[in-house]
Amino acid sequence: MSDNYKFKMCISLPELQQSFEESLDTARELGASYIWCGTHSDNRTVPELLDNEIDEAAKQVADRGLEFFLLDGAGLFKTVHLAELQPGKMLEHTQFKENFDKLERSMEVSKRLGINAAGCSSFAWPAEYTGGKPTWPMRWATRGGIISDGDMEKLVEVFTLVADLAEKYDINLAFLMMMWNYGNTSRNWRQIVEAVGSMRFKAIWCPADAYNCGEIDNATSGFENLRPFLHGVHAKDIRTINGPKLEFEYCPIGEGHVDYPTILGNLRDNNCDVILSVATHYVPANGSYLEAMQTNFANIRRLIAEL
Repeated sequence: MSDNYKFKMCISLPELQQSFEESLDTARELGASYIWCGTHSDNRTVPELLDNEIDEAAKQVADRGLEFFLLDGAGLFKTVHLAELQPGKMLEHTQFKENFDKLERSMEVSKRLGINAAGCSSFAWPAEYTGGKPTWPMRWATRGGIISDGDMEKLVEVFTLVADLAEKYDINLAFLMMMWNYGNTSRNWRQIVEAVGSMRFKAIWCPADAYNCGEIDNATSGFENLRPFLHGVHAKDIRTINGPKLEFEYCPIGEGHVDYPTILGNLRDNNCDVILSVATHYVPANGSYLEAMQTNFANIRRLIAEL
């Protein structure tokens, strides 16, 4: 255990529903050191800005003593259904090609800004966004879902393309664990990464999503599965009400089912070099997104102090 371990605190800016400059001020006021960007202006992300606009955004971040964690990125491939991709013809799929091109631009801009990773997600399960999530009962019953041989072959092919892109730009690929995607739990995430075989892949661990997929031991066994690959933690909390029926609710950190004391203790005790990115996903009764972030940031600070 390290007595000198310091948590690197980040805020997920899209959760605030503020302008870019306002959200930077909020991050600074709350004591964050890093930011995870979303939309910058005119519904454009940072990689979609003109070069002079990117330079101005970087100056605004630096002037507040902040650093970039990730640009947009993590939502890329989130809604692309793996079932629609054809082996050998991945780049002929319009939605995938659009996301792939955006990822390349994100890598290019990340390198320019000195960010060591670009983000994406790990593709949607069959009919996840078009047919009522038909594979969810199977995924819950199997604590994350069983990836078929055919689907794994597709994932290897498509993420090999992504890994080649990461090598081209000499940058890592941080992919976010979402309950709607194939890399939803630590076991599935690691199965995919080991099958691809690239050292470029890093994990943005989301304990809440993993728990809601049935990986209830993700604070312990899940952490051990991901520890060699950890790049960041997407921190929010959740209550699973009826797992097989996908009934759940987001709530303030420390008030749900995620075992944050164990997670935070494991990060500290293992000297994990990760960014702890605070999100919300819940909205308090008064509808204030800012209050939700203030609450979550204060709650995780308290949990850290109690270690």
